[in-house]
Amino acid sequence: MTISALPMAARAGLWFSIKIDSEEFVALLAADALEHLLERSGAAVEPRSAYKRNRKVIDALARQKFLDGCPRPIKVEASDLN
Repeated sequence: MTISALPMAARAGLWFSIKIDSEEFVALLAADALEHLLERSGAAVEPRSAYKRNRKVIDALARQKFLDGCPRPIKVEASDLN
């Protein structure tokens, strides 16, 4: 499934939350990163399934970006997945 085939709200990407210490933060898996994950899977996969399959890596990237001082909301992009 390509991003253009997704509902309008999902075209920006997929919002998710991560916990750092005892606080919860919202982050965005950008549309380009989501497209990368969907293409990499090779099968027809829903966006949430693509996130779930790669959750540990995506959450770790978001956490590291937060710790590095990136502005909020934290945005995980395709270039972060390489």
